[in-house]
Amino acid sequence: MALLIRHALVEGAESDILIQGERITQVVPADSFRFDGRGELQVIEARGMAAIPSLVNAHTHSAMTLLRGIAEDMDLMPWLNEAIWPREARLTAEDVYWGTRLAAIEMIRAGTTLAADMYFFPEAQAQAARDSGMRLVIAFPLIDGLDEARGLAQQKACDEFFGRLPDCGPVSIFALAGHSVYATSASSWRYIARFAKEHGLFIHLHLAETETEDRECRARTGMSPTAYLDSLGVLGPNTFAAHCLWLDVRDWDLLAQRNVTVVHNPVSNMKLASGPAFDYEAARRRGVRVLLGTDGAASNNSLNLFSDMKMAGLLQKHHYKDPKRWPVREILAAASRNGHVFFGSGGGRIEADASADLVLIDLARAEMTPCHDLASNLVYANASAAIDTTICAGRVLMLHGVIEGEKEVREEAARRAQGLK
Repeated sequence: MALLIRHALVEGAESDILIQGERITQVVPADSFRFDGRGELQVIEARGMAAIPSLVNAHTHSAMTLLRGIAEDMDLMPWLNEAIWPREARLTAEDVYWGTRLAAIEMIRAGTTLAADMYFFPEAQAQAARDSGMRLVIAFPLIDGLDEARGLAQQKACDEFFGRLPDCGPVSIFALAGHSVYATSASSWRYIARFAKEHGLFIHLHLAETETEDRECRARTGMSPTAYLDSLGVLGPNTFAAHCLWLDVRDWDLLAQRNVTVVHNPVSNMKLASGPAFDYEAARRRGVRVLLGTDGAASNNSLNLFSDMKMAGLLQKHHYKDPKRWPVREILAAASRNGHVFFGSGGGRIEADASADLVLIDLARAEMTPCHDLASNLVYANASAAIDTTICAGRVLMLHGVIEGEKEVREEAARRAQGLK
């Protein structure tokens, strides 16, 4: 079935958008599309709405929706060791499935159609991706606590997993994840680097999130976390690193030389008081690609990337005392187009032959009125409240605010979360 979106504003021009299969096939002036009558045609009337590329949440732990609000007002390491990891040890594959489904609903409502996940039970994540219709970058995790024997067992499990890859639907992909320099051993990092290169996989990791991480890595290895991972062969153009707060000039130069992509997580970083403000200008000057992520709902409480866009911009301007720092269109690119390009979705643009990953924003909503500058409203107004429809790879995931099966998912996820208190 083809999908026709009528009278949507595309870069200010009222347009008709034809979607066939997973791709946009035509973007033409409004009312100029003529249906040839062959096959079925679903029509969405979008008069007064702007069509924009969907968002990309480049770092999250989806099933941590079950741990939303479980621990507050704590430093990162006590938060992990005392509140999070003990509860995660009790999670089942079914828990992860329902937590991921709940995360998908939250992200779809906030205009996100692609998320890079890092969590346990990748088979359950794959099933959740298929059932939700979202794009998910599903990473097999290696988190051995610096125990090389445990790491070898995880490496064997990874080999077996990739030998029997579950069906995650037509749009999601698999990757590898190492947690961090303090939770993944050197042998596991070498394995990740080698396996990813052999199989053409992305590598997802946390990097330089706290001062403690930086200090302890230097004491243990004689190198910064960035230099240490590079010495193990981990850094490269398929690597995307979350946080990247405690970096010196040499670290930034190394990330640029290796063409690493970094993911800024402003809300989670501020909530856990992880470090100084992310240095966007250091990345921009070196041509380092910057994406945005929410992190998990346990450290952000929300998976609404529009909120993180606003916080990202405000933090830069406030901390560096420069109102011109990180312009709105560059923030929007970090939350959308840059991620679509990096992960190869084919989206990030509303034009013929692009993947049909898009969102309809109701400009009549109070939050979007007036609309002198759409990009400004998207970044700094409460734009997520104005999302009417979300489409991923040509599939309508939310239509006029309705997501099929949402009630069942919310109820089952809430029931499972009770068992983790």
